[in-house]
Order: sequence, then C-alpha cells, then structure tokens
Amino acid sequence: PTQLGLLVQMSTAFALYANSLSSAIPTQLGQLDRMSSYFLLDDNLLSSKIPTQLGLLVQMSTAFALYANSLSSAIPTQLGQLDRMSSYFLLDDNLLSSKIPTQLGL
Repeated sequence: PTQLGLLVQMSTAFALYANSLSSAIPTQLGQLDRMSSYFLLDDNLLSSKIPTQLGLLVQMSTAFALYANSLSSAIPTQLGQLDRMSSYFLLDDNLLSSKIPTQLGL
C-alpha cells in the first residue's frame, strides 16, 4: 500500500521479502529517504517498472534487493544516485531490458 511511504523515520531493515506480494512497487517508498541498509523487496511477484523515486534513497549503503520478481522495463538512471552502496545491490532474476545505465558507475 502507498501508506508505507509514511514510514519516513525508518532508517534500516525495510524487509518484505519472500512473500507473494504482487502489483507495482509503490512510488511512495522513495519517501523513505533515511534508509541506509536492508531495503528488501526480493523474492515476490512484484511487476511493472522500478519506480524512479527509489533513486531518492540516497543514504543506502548495504542491501538494496529487488531480485526475483517480475519487474520489467529499463533500470532507472535515478538509481545511480545510490552512490553510497558498497554491497548487495541486487536486481537480478527480473524481466529488465535495455543496457545497464552508465549512472550506476559500471
């Protein structure tokens, strides 16, 4: 639900992995801009695009996981703003298309 974006004080361990969550990732999750580690939405049934608003999670340094879903389209260039990431930036096992954006530093 979009109300998850109201958890603006959350800074670590937003974990909804390994469920059967479906539909799109709410764009409001980009409002969790204090998150620094463990943003885990992996191993679900999430579909649609990765919201560009997740690029606002600029404090993230560890474990940004969206793998094993049915996310499609291109990887948003805004995810390149997560430049503090040092480990576990996981988008694999989806239906992503296009090239990896140069903004991701690869």
